[in-house]
Amino acid sequence: MSLMPFVVAVEPDDLKALNALVKSGRDAEVLWLKQAREDEGIKFLRGKALSEARGRVRVKFAAMREKGKLAGTRDLVVARAVRAELKTRMMARPYKPVPREDARMPGRRVGTGPSHYDQVADEESKLKGRMAVRLPADLGEQLVRATYWTSAPAVKALWEWQTRWGDGPEVIMREAQRRGAVTVLDVFLAGMASRPDADSLLEKAKLQAQVITTGDIFRAAVKRTIH
Repeated sequence: MSLMPFVVAVEPDDLKALNALVKSGRDAEVLWLKQAREDEGIKFLRGKALSEARGRVRVKFAAMREKGKLAGTRDLVVARAVRAELKTRMMARPYKPVPREDARMPGRRVGTGPSHYDQVADEESKLKGRMAVRLPADLGEQLVRATYWTSAPAVKALWEWQTRWGDGPEVIMREAQRRGAVTVLDVFLAGMASRPDADSLLEKAKLQAQVITTGDIFRAAVKRTIH
């Protein structure tokens, strides 16, 4: 099975709880396999009989995973929750492929808004944990397409908002601080920057709330799993 890898920012406590749940699932799989092998009498078999018995165990094991009765890997646990989350949000329907120019855009994961749309600065974020997970290729593609096209109207409107208002003084100063030093020019540019009015800021906040990222779906899937 082809798999699509993702690395997701999550809350450390959520990741810890997920890891504990996965370990519990893996322990259950180990016990199931032990019992299944005993039921087949594997330790007493040799040759073709042993090979056939092992094959039967593998088939039963795969069926148990397919039915959702066993799940001993993070990939399995998260994939099931992602499918459920997409279905709940009515994002499991067919979508067109992501445009090639957006799929290849560096520094921006498909389905997300540009970094200057973030509502929370990196240093203030609670998403300090990192979760590596692989989804079946069809599910991974569905996730990417669904988040991209669901978010597309809001992302387009946010680009237009950005063009209209430019970087505000807070963004200019934050970027300067990230470079390591605030210069006189940075202070001057921040002072000269246009400041959107209250209605425009409210408009921006509403648009930001409409952007759904792949990370949003993963984080919701993790919370769905652990609660």
